[in-house]
Amino acid sequence: DDATVTVDDVQPAISTVKTANPTNVPEPGADVTFTVEVTNDSVSADPVTISSLTDDIHGDLNGQGDCSVPQTIQPGDTYSCSFTAFVAGNAGDSETDIVTASGTDDEGNSVSDSDDATVTVDDVQPAISTVKTANPTNVPEPGADVTFTVEVTNDSVSADPVIIDSLTDDVHGDLNGQGDCIVPQTIQPGDSYTCSFTALVEGNAGYSETDVVTASGSDDEGNPVSDDDDATVTVDDVQPAISTVK
Repeated sequence: DDATVTVDDVQPAISTVKTANPTNVPEPGADVTFTVEVTNDSVSADPVTISSLTDDIHGDLNGQGDCSVPQTIQPGDTYSCSFTAFVAGNAGDSETDIVTASGTDDEGNSVSDSDDATVTVDDVQPAISTVKTANPTNVPEPGADVTFTVEVTNDSVSADPVIIDSLTDDVHGDLNGQGDCIVPQTIQPGDSYTCSFTALVEGNAGYSETDVVTASGSDDEGNPVSDDDDATVTVDDVQPAISTVK
């Protein structure tokens, strides 16, 4: 007598893991290295050939970084590759990339698995630089008009415009409306706002006046920013003069 045993087909199985390094980038963005691992979880008789690696944001990964398909993975083994891409955005944005590995086992059964990795764009504090100049820097006693110029530059990252809503001088007060100074002013990254006002500086010989101007505002996420600078004007001695009439 005989007995027959049939070996049934078992569907292949793979697991895909995608990771990002780093998982956080400063605004407005930076390069991120994504790593993809595909493990053959099939039974010991089933090698799997991965014929497709695709990313829903970065497209076909074949040829990106060191990723290459097709790849034949023996049961229990893992194929790993990496590629680098730029992740851009404003503070608080995040990008979730989904990678999908697809292929077949040695019986032609299809297999597929996906995984995702998320990268978050972190807020970067704004930065401004303020420069104040005086013209002239010396006046004859008892004093004269001096033109003060204020320049505020937005040194923030390229995603951050800055709104200057206050320009104050510790001697001459609120500069809004003095000369051609007006606030609020929106300054794009890398740009500057410049204005001037004229004020009388007076005193006896040897007196000097140091004015400190402060620019304050916020970026588009509401983070406060401030910077100050000073300019000094000196009152020079003027030789005396008399006239005598006999």
